[in-house]
Amino acid sequence: MTHFQLHGPAKSGHTLVPDQFLDEYMPAANGEYVKVYLYLLRCLKSDVQDLSITLIADKFDHTEGDVRRALKYWEKMHLLKLEYDDSKTLTGICLTEEPVPEKSPKSFSQGPKLPEPSLSPDAFSEIPPLSQEEARQLLFICEQYLGKTLSSTEVSRILYFHDTLGFCPDLIEYLVEYCVSKGHKSLRYIESVALGWHKSGYTSVAQAKQQTSAYNKAYFSILKAFGIFGRNPVEGEIAYMNKWMKEWSFSQELIAEACGRTMTAIHQPSFEYADKILSRWKAEHVTRLSDLDALDQQHQTAKSKAETPAPKKAAPSSRFHNYRERSYNFQELEKQLINH
Repeated sequence: MTHFQLHGPAKSGHTLVPDQFLDEYMPAANGEYVKVYLYLLRCLKSDVQDLSITLIADKFDHTEGDVRRALKYWEKMHLLKLEYDDSKTLTGICLTEEPVPEKSPKSFSQGPKLPEPSLSPDAFSEIPPLSQEEARQLLFICEQYLGKTLSSTEVSRILYFHDTLGFCPDLIEYLVEYCVSKGHKSLRYIESVALGWHKSGYTSVAQAKQQTSAYNKAYFSILKAFGIFGRNPVEGEIAYMNKWMKEWSFSQELIAEACGRTMTAIHQPSFEYADKILSRWKAEHVTRLSDLDALDQQHQTAKSKAETPAPKKAAPSSRFHNYRERSYNFQELEKQLINH
């Protein structure tokens, strides 16, 4: 856990919050960002105090990414300055004496300069709605999450999220953070998630968090129906589950039923087998559990007809059956043989 130093005007016994912050900055800010800023003010009980991203995240039950986004936001607002060493590690946060009066809380174009990502100047030649400094900051953060230098193709993909999909920088940061936290650093995978979010109409980090949390619960519910515990779903399994929930719009009850029937049929979890079941249900327009009653009855009737043996045909008569059958008294015949 890396610590940094918090320093600024020393206060004691009480926490002073500037009126300008309350009047101009707080109304436009995310509530979680406000908490982080007020906590930093509260921590200024001495000239210098050791803190860390982890400690602040634990204080509010946030992720470390949430805290970083809050700090970046207030840096854009010029209410604090983030300090880095040569290895790009956060070493300090300096709170300003007073908010800068001439800056609007919604102005992001004059943010402090961060260490630049390893990109050619041509990468920023066409970024109409996003300033070059914002783009540099966004791409630098993405490089930190992905742990590598971005290629020109990868830069284009990330800027595509902003220019074409209309994602704000905070949402792009959360997108990358979310995918990396799930073990996926491929830009192709990140782009597929971004397209899904765009299709679902996500425009803010709050919306994405709410929906991804709901889908995470759904994923683990499906794994549980298969008897799978103690691990995260892998990419192929997620693709199946997204198809069932998002494309085919099946309820959790129907998906769990398909998983249960899979286990009954082959006695082991199989997304492929469950997919065949759900594909058949989709073709039969099944939308709720009660629809399965009639479908199961039809299937059982068809199965019974297939298993019913055909009636045996009478054996054809032969020429040997044309003789008149005779009856013999075997006792009388025996006497005749003895007398003879």
